[in-house]
Amino acid sequence: MLNLVWVQTFLALVEQKSFQGAAEKLGIAQPTATLHIQKLEEQLGAALFNRSRSGCEPTREAMNFLPYAQSILRVNDRAIAA
Repeated sequence: MLNLVWVQTFLALVEQKSFQGAAEKLGIAQPTATLHIQKLEEQLGAALFNRSRSGCEPTREAMNFLPYAQSILRVNDRAIAA
């Protein structure tokens, strides 16, 4: 089962293109954001980001996962609202 917090961190990292930026957006520590992505990558069995000093770029696998991640969080938000 996918961890919604990890999925939320994934989406923030896609948007912010840096672990620090994603962590700040979510109000968590940068090492926590890194751990979330590592755990998600382990669960999915794929590297999701190419990491460099200038930031993070999503891999092809991340782009394939992106619409599912967005949908998962939309459904979660609707379920909470209902």
